[in-house]
Amino acid sequence: MKKLIFLLIFIIAFSTVFAAQHDILTITHYSESLNREKTFQIYFPPDATGDERFPVLFVLHGAYGNYTNWVNRTNIEDLADNYRMILVFPDGGEFGWYVDSPIERDSQYESYIAVELVAEIDRLFPTVASKDRRGIMGLSMGGHGALLLAAKHSDVFGSASAMSGILKISNHPEKWHIAGRLGQLEKNRKAWKANSVWDQAKRFKKANVELLFDCGTSDTITGAIGDSRQLHERLVSLKVPHIWREMSGTHSWNYWQTHLEEHLNFHQAAMAEVTPGLGRWRALYFERLSEFFKENARLTLRSQKKPAVCLLGSSSMQSFPTELLKGYKVFNRGISADTLGIGSRGISHRLEPSVFDMRPDFVFIKNGRNDLGDRHRTGQPSIERMVEEYTQIVLTIRERLPKTKLFIVTCAPVRDKYAHLATATHSFNMQLKFLAKTYEIPVLDLYETLVGADGLLRAEYSRDGLHISKAGYEVWMEMMINVMTGKEHKIKEPR
Repeated sequence: MKKLIFLLIFIIAFSTVFAAQHDILTITHYSESLNREKTFQIYFPPDATGDERFPVLFVLHGAYGNYTNWVNRTNIEDLADNYRMILVFPDGGEFGWYVDSPIERDSQYESYIAVELVAEIDRLFPTVASKDRRGIMGLSMGGHGALLLAAKHSDVFGSASAMSGILKISNHPEKWHIAGRLGQLEKNRKAWKANSVWDQAKRFKKANVELLFDCGTSDTITGAIGDSRQLHERLVSLKVPHIWREMSGTHSWNYWQTHLEEHLNFHQAAMAEVTPGLGRWRALYFERLSEFFKENARLTLRSQKKPAVCLLGSSSMQSFPTELLKGYKVFNRGISADTLGIGSRGISHRLEPSVFDMRPDFVFIKNGRNDLGDRHRTGQPSIERMVEEYTQIVLTIRERLPKTKLFIVTCAPVRDKYAHLATATHSFNMQLKFLAKTYEIPVLDLYETLVGADGLLRAEYSRDGLHISKAGYEVWMEMMINVMTGKEHKIKEPR
């Protein structure tokens, strides 16, 4: 009878979701694992259709918390509208630690979430029951839960991430009622090792789970920063690819809100190839981000000997023939059709995987053309707003990577069917050069190098009127090598 009631609740909820679109639903059901009723929240993407099936991201709360924390204390509901994922917010108990307690029969949270709840969500909602469409993330105790459940159930979760995770619980034998779930450490070491991310990290060697975890450098009272550093070192010793970030901040909702979008990006990127509802441009965006995340995870395991160059921009960067930059390790972080970041995607939304994860020696940023295209079509954004966003990007890079040499590259001129963008391109570049002068950032003036007397892109440097030709790239490459080596640039005429 309880199962029947549970089913009816889900069917009613399912129909309500599609009527309410992206509202958060709160659902109470009976859990066999916990032998009592439990409540969780669930989010559906906006404009869902009856035949669309979604990946699922399970979002875990921390100690002292419950299933309402994420929705009540962050803007996750608004951010989620930019993705195509179902979000599930389970209740892991105030101190459940997402483990199956050998002591308490009603504290079997590993089984409840990784087995029971996953199965029910897949059975009753429009998902695809496969690990490549399922991720898990959490903060603090929930960060521990996300990585632990991914390690122990690698057939269930394909991506896992943690913010400020308590990742080596043996470092905290007297805290947060962990002993109440597992018994005292000295007498129950086997149970503690079986339920600690650090001790179970060896499972990731064969798990094929994409991993991201981060922590604030000032998160010392809880010990989360120490736990995270120890897990990073262990994964390196095990040769497990992963992304590990240390950023300024404490064990606080301000830190978690600040970095929430980065985690949502990570999971959507991990599931981008199996999320057809993203649409063309968002799919290209997240598929490229997926490439960045995977490359960055591999970088964690090896040192970089060559000087590293980051190319940050849109299609002109993505098409850059990186083989021209011999002697450098080039990270091409261009994404076709990408913008500066005014809105839900763009450079300012992807700085962590595009720049900071690699800590390059040189960063060349060239963007704004697609924003100018939007401006021509819709009247927005203004050039002033574009420069404002550009300024925030370059100042953030300079602050986070003070030893990195940053260069602004002006937008190339246009011609033919794109000639209508010529005046705006010139105006934008003038503003960029003023920005560069204000903050003493070197400029590679590609525009002045390639423009003709008529104010348009010279034909010999044009591929299609919007993108430059091989000859144009060779000129651009020479400019880059000269500034990286300290040589004076001289324009080389095309053959």
